[in-house]
Amino acid sequence: MKTNLVSALRLTALAATLTFVSASVSAKDLAPADRAEDLLALHGSVPVKQAGPYVEMGTYKIQVSAKLGSPSARLADGTWLYQHYQVEGGEAAGTLVVRFNPRGRVSGLTLVTPAVATAMSTPKQAGEKVLVAANK
Repeated sequence: MKTNLVSALRLTALAATLTFVSASVSAKDLAPADRAEDLLALHGSVPVKQAGPYVEMGTYKIQVSAKLGSPSARLADGTWLYQHYQVEGGEAAGTLVVRFNPRGRVSGLTLVTPAVATAMSTPKQAGEKVLVAANK
């Protein structure tokens, strides 16, 4: 009988420990993964469908300026950069890259990491080799 009591106490202690461990799992561990944040971290960029309710593919440059304001930077190829943008409903944040076609309409919207934005806006020297790294 004493052996059964010791075994029962051990099982109760084990059950209490398992309950405590499972209760200590944070809500973030249980939350669904933020796909945009994961892609941004993995690739350095993630395509965006729209920036706010009015800027999307095909939007005129003048409309982008009216809705988003002046860009943080303008690149030599006509690309505009807007710092401090975040994916709606997610944690992915970075620099919004707005590219235009020759007719002055949005041809691409991308969110990039600060490192990618810095690399894009750093002027290149003539004859300088540009190295590109890739994950394998």
